[in-house]
Amino acid sequence: MNKQRRDPKISTVSLIALWVCALAFSAGAGAQVLPGNPSFEVVRTNDVKNLASLVGCWTGKGPFGIAADVRYELGSEGTALVEFLHPEGNPTMYTIYYLDGEVPMAHHFCSYGSQIVMRAEPSEDPGVLNFTFHEATNLHDHNQNHMTYVRFNFKGQDNFDVEWGLQRDGKNEPQPFLFKRVTENCDIRDHTDW
Repeated sequence: MNKQRRDPKISTVSLIALWVCALAFSAGAGAQVLPGNPSFEVVRTNDVKNLASLVGCWTGKGPFGIAADVRYELGSEGTALVEFLHPEGNPTMYTIYYLDGEVPMAHHFCSYGSQIVMRAEPSEDPGVLNFTFHEATNLHDHNQNHMTYVRFNFKGQDNFDVEWGLQRDGKNEPQPFLFKRVTENCDIRDHTDW
């Protein structure tokens, strides 16, 4: 039986290379894949700080006093804030907040079938963040039912209000929500543990 002998230098070099790769990988865990890219985990402006503070679970009331809850999770290495908004008796709606440089953006996936992109506008009030209509897909006519704006009013760490602008049947119908933070039984996923 012919046994091949391993070169001890190659084995040692291979082990060192594996160890260095493992160390580099573990040191990079939790770090942004492309440092310098816009991230909610690297707070630069008040608007970004306010949006990042939403991570977690919230409960409250929506339009006409209906019960509502909303959950926010960070994803994509902190570059996206995902909103899961569920007004009682209605479908869950999804909005992805992200940054275009320093400017917050919102991409809303509407139950009306359109996808609305909104851009934050400057506000003199540091507790207010306004997103206005920028562009859309599957919105063939601006008279179709669709969302037109989102206005956040941050009231400390445990309360915020948000108003969604809805154009329905040619009329503007503001959709106000009032939320307070839920600290128990908050089921948000922490993808950093994988």
